Amino acid sequence: MDDTLATPLSPGAATVPPRKHPRRRTRVFAALRRVLVAPGFVLAIWVANLLAAKLLAGPGRAAARAGMRDWTWFDDGHRIRAVVELLADEPAIAAAISSSVVSAAVVAGIFSLLAAPAILTRLDGQRSLAWIVGAVGRELPAMLVQTGYSLVIRAVCLGLAGACAAGLGPRALPLILLLVSFPVLALDRARAAVVLDDARPYHPMTMLRAVGHVALRPLWWLSGTVIETLKLGVVIAALLLLIEAGPSPISIWVARAAGLAAVILSLWRVALAVEDRGANAP
Repeated sequence: MDDTLATPLSPGAATVPPRKHPRRRTRVFAALRRVLVAPGFVLAIWVANLLAAKLLAGPGRAAARAGMRDWTWFDDGHRIRAVVELLADEPAIAAAISSSVVSAAVVAGIFSLLAAPAILTRLDGQRSLAWIVGAVGRELPAMLVQTGYSLVIRAVCLGLAGACAAGLGPRALPLILLLVSFPVLALDRARAAVVLDDARPYHPMTMLRAVGHVALRPLWWLSGTVIETLKLGVVIAALLLLIEAGPSPISIWVARAAGLAAVILSLWRVALAVEDRGANAP
């Protein structure tokens, strides 16, 4: 071996500083493009949501039909008020609907845990069905642990949001939306770090780094908040339309289309974390 290659640098010799990688900017529409190039995957999630909604709505629908007896719907112009009166007069209907809502929340949480590795893997460009499904089995324990850590962040943010609402009233709505969305975005980042960047799957620092990662990127935080707000607005508007217009085929399909829009918006939010992968990875 040439001895000149092993000659140590003298104390006064100039050294080349390590290269600094520029911080990547949040590319909001590049994240949306990741969703739009996977239409089959989007439709599969939408159909799964429709089937789950149909199953969970069964008890509430049966109780409502029993409570309305010979009536099929409400008269025009008084539907929302009539729904409120029906719930007040028929506690069994209110209980059945409440049970359906709680069940839907539980199912949504379980689905989020199961689907997160598959969603992240597909949005990262992986097309192999075997690899996508295998990601669920490989990463499910880590998803459960990181979700548990995120509950602490969520509790803190909800407490701050409640304090803002109590102190500022309606003027605090933008701040409340930012605080409520923050733990969701941080969990997206932590999950992406585990699934795509080989971060430590069970270590709390993975979640803490994700918190700092989102907090230092205001465009990501703001974009995610806007996306979550749009999703909530779409769902509420579809529900109000269904109540006002009645269970006609058109209104039902409008509600289903709103569900598809909500799926796309949810995937767009997750794609923000995928698009940012490799940048300051934990």
